[in-house]
Amino acid sequence: MAMNRFKNILYVAEFAVDQRPAIERVMALAANNQARLTFLQVVEQPRLGALLDLYTPEQVDNQLREQERHKLEALLLGYSSVNPVDVQIRVGSPFIEIVRQTLDGDHDLVIKLAAGDHGIHDHLFGSTDMHLLRKCPRPVWLMRSEQKTNSAKIMAAVDFDPWSADAAIDGLNRRILELASSVALADFAELHLVHVWDSMLSAWAGDIPHKTVEMQIEAERVRYQSGLDGLAAKLRHWIGDEAYNYLSPQLHLVRGSARDDIPALAARLDVNLLVMGTVARTGIKGLIIGNTAEVILNGIQCSVLAVKPDGFVSPLA
Repeated sequence: MAMNRFKNILYVAEFAVDQRPAIERVMALAANNQARLTFLQVVEQPRLGALLDLYTPEQVDNQLREQERHKLEALLLGYSSVNPVDVQIRVGSPFIEIVRQTLDGDHDLVIKLAAGDHGIHDHLFGSTDMHLLRKCPRPVWLMRSEQKTNSAKIMAAVDFDPWSADAAIDGLNRRILELASSVALADFAELHLVHVWDSMLSAWAGDIPHKTVEMQIEAERVRYQSGLDGLAAKLRHWIGDEAYNYLSPQLHLVRGSARDDIPALAARLDVNLLVMGTVARTGIKGLIIGNTAEVILNGIQCSVLAVKPDGFVSPLA
């Protein structure tokens, strides 16, 4: 029942942590999707110093590439793959080179182990991860290194405004839901759909009688519920009755703040993977990732599959 969604997967090697479970997962994903698979290792440009007295920068660069290629090829020896795995070595800033490889290789999914900043705030995602979430034009799957198996619970966070039609948001919701359901089918996982809403009426009620305000807020809730039910009906249409009935997704309409309640719900449900959009709804030029999305990403402790809307152009393109 699983859909073949990906045809050209890029895996970013991360030697600082145990990446064996992630590699097994990526190999299986590529095999299930009959997809091409590329392993990428990015080496940061070293300060050459006294080496320049003995070698040219090109010679050092070539030596670095060869060393990293041998490391990657040695890593791959322990794994069987249906298709041959391409190996790419790049030298430079990690997030820039990952995005460039994504564009040059026309990859439709980027997978990387989350490499957190373990400081005062102990965020799951590090600076390279956040740059990718902001600037990579393809879906980015950041996996927790601790996750040893397939996902048992997957949550798709959708966003919509029942009072206005937005084709970009509609398209993004479709991508989120189709990707989430595809992974859930492949992993035999529970699928949860969540939308967080709030009402402006409480703050703006003024002299309106309390009972009237409560009635209006309830009417608002019903409208949001109808919107979420409508998205679930569209998902049934997109993936078919058999797949939808098998998944039987659970719907969660939460009144509150998305930046607080999505991480809280993910923790409460013990979600393994959150599928969400990362682009702001505002039209502010240069705002690549929404403030709400940024706060959510800094608050969660599960793997993330982040999706951009159709037409998103990376600032690195």
